[in-house]
Amino acid sequence: MTDLGAERRAHAQATVVQEFLRSSAERGDPYAKILMMPDDPYPLYEEVRARGPLYRSDTGVWTTASHRVANQVLRDKRFGVRRADGTKAPEFLPFDNSMLGLDPPDHTRLRKLAVPSLNPRRLAHWLPHVERFTDELLDGMLKGRNEVNFMRAFAQQLPLRVIGDLVGIPPHHRRTFFRLSRRMAYLLDGVASVEVARDVMAATDEMTAMFRDIIGERRAEPREDLISDLLPAVDDGRMTMEEMVPLCMFLPLAGTETTVNLIGNALKTLLEHPEQWAMLTADPSLAPAVVRETLRHETPVQQYRRLAHTDIEIEGRVIAVGEELAICAGGANRDPDVYPDPGRFDITRDPGPENLSFSAGIHFCLGAALARMESEVALSAIAARLPAIRRVGPVRRRGSFIIRGMLQLPVALRPASAGAEPR
Repeated sequence: MTDLGAERRAHAQATVVQEFLRSSAERGDPYAKILMMPDDPYPLYEEVRARGPLYRSDTGVWTTASHRVANQVLRDKRFGVRRADGTKAPEFLPFDNSMLGLDPPDHTRLRKLAVPSLNPRRLAHWLPHVERFTDELLDGMLKGRNEVNFMRAFAQQLPLRVIGDLVGIPPHHRRTFFRLSRRMAYLLDGVASVEVARDVMAATDEMTAMFRDIIGERRAEPREDLISDLLPAVDDGRMTMEEMVPLCMFLPLAGTETTVNLIGNALKTLLEHPEQWAMLTADPSLAPAVVRETLRHETPVQQYRRLAHTDIEIEGRVIAVGEELAICAGGANRDPDVYPDPGRFDITRDPGPENLSFSAGIHFCLGAALARMESEVALSAIAARLPAIRRVGPVRRRGSFIIRGMLQLPVALRPASAGAEPR
């Protein structure tokens, strides 16, 4: 039975938070402006940078867009994704016991168990599968209408197919996994209304039940996939079932979202820079350079948050135990102290220091190599098979200050007919 009193209180609290953010943004606080989810956050990162390498927002959150400071914090074991006592910050939607929401020693233990499923040997095994999935999706697109929403027709489909096989989600569960993952994606957005949060939790419960069924199927018939790899660890006590289920749920959710938006952001940005697109179509082997520059220039995961586990002095400022620090990775990846002319998209750029698009330190993205491989295969194939692809309508972005991506990227696949006016 719904607790109407609690729901009204939650609504009232959400309204107060939104009013506070709006007021702080109007007073000029750049981080509050970022939390209001503008279409283009990059000028705001410059405002953050103008406040110094580390500043405290009116929201109470410490903030940085400095590559040097961001890299330092992400590698500093005195920060964690939970409080020092192991509890979650109240504003974080729960990741339960998944590796994404844990600090050492539990994070270290679970990561060690999951790493073998994503090692180079296993990824080499998946490469021909990614190539086949890519060609199948492009074949299907070319047989259909000339104009499609690229995000729905391709960018969302490829990572879901790959991760479905890699994790061990049987084909008869794929449609349900896709539907629930769309609902649960708000976990990664960092903001949610009371209604959305309630739906996310309902979807999480449904996904939990589904994965318990899948794990039972894989126990009866093990294969070469993540679930089958992890089951011995449950049997010998290195992992509990309460840890395995959320890990198998949220690892593919997080990995899929990153890859979906990396592919979409790459194509959109290439089409906005015709000379760069021409270089790729002339030489599809440039796809790794495109992926690297897209990660820097249009970072799919724009922000990470960390909590201080002790008093920590950085850049002459003391971050007290329990205080939160927002790492603006999208801003750090355009730090002019590290990347010359950082606002310019250039696939021939000297790579420079490693960008922070997959985080750093102990929480470096476990699926980074897989995301790069999928995106490189996809962009190489698109450049070779769809050289005349072009945008034909407005983009619709996700409402998120954490994930930079699109829901809609309308494209035409074949050349415009002779005499047709450009759109």
